[in-house]
Amino acid sequence: MTTDAGGTPPRSRVFDTAAPRFAGGLAYSRAGAGEPLLLLHGLASSRGAFNDLVPLLSQHFDVISVDLPGHGDSPRLGSGDVMTPASQARAVARLLDELAIDRAHLVGNSMGGWVALELAADGRAASVTGLCPAGLWEPPVKRDITLEINRRLAITLAPVTPLLLHVAPLREFLFRNGVERPYRVSYHIARTTADGQRRADGYDEAHDGMLHRRFQRAQEIPDTVPVTVLFGDNDKLLTVEQHQIRSLAPDHARWIVMPRVGHAPMWDDPEHSAAEIRATATAAQRGLREAQATAQLKPDRSSAGARV
Repeated sequence: MTTDAGGTPPRSRVFDTAAPRFAGGLAYSRAGAGEPLLLLHGLASSRGAFNDLVPLLSQHFDVISVDLPGHGDSPRLGSGDVMTPASQARAVARLLDELAIDRAHLVGNSMGGWVALELAADGRAASVTGLCPAGLWEPPVKRDITLEINRRLAITLAPVTPLLLHVAPLREFLFRNGVERPYRVSYHIARTTADGQRRADGYDEAHDGMLHRRFQRAQEIPDTVPVTVLFGDNDKLLTVEQHQIRSLAPDHARWIVMPRVGHAPMWDDPEHSAAEIRATATAAQRGLREAQATAQLKPDRSSAGARV
């Protein structure tokens, strides 16, 4: 973890977010104990997007919430790579290496879901849960206008954001395109979201890094790695017609549509989201136990040969 000159952890640039720790050049927060589980946010967001989900998961896992490159408290990529989901996955892999984690349960929303799939194809996943993952789409040729407007608003309205978001009807109006149950978006999540949009220094590179591309490595994810793809039934950003192409997901993936949910299941229904994440991770744990039991039952051919 990096510190300032006085030895005190630096404060986060994002509202209601823990002081960052750093590994592999990326900022992260950590809570709970158990098998490692990574949370990867979407474009123009931050690790604070999962603040409602962390308490539900940290009872069962070592939860590591990560700021992707150029978002939250993480700097932009310094490697010269185009900031595609694949290059972001390599950055997250460096964080895993520094934390001495070979494989982790991966959970990603939107762009973070695509990054999680790339990491799985690279062999770093124990399981994957994509919450409205990007990349399973017809490749976009231009930036998403809704995301562009949201970021400009977050920057322009920064001086009055705290005041505006305290007004519940206005807060619900502002979040109506991202969620189906805007009344569940608290002031703290709304303020964290606005801060994340405003502080996303790598927004342009990350947005452009998804243009003319889609996830194409489904066959590289082994069927021993459970995958769940979860979309809301009214995702206004990633629509059924263009952005939810099931054939681009691994053949063994579970495909779930959540009722009354938009593009941010962890805000619309954090309880159901946490339950599906746990179910996916449990499938991985069960598969590992079964594989170990099968290995123990197999005869040791080398020993048998030595006795002949």
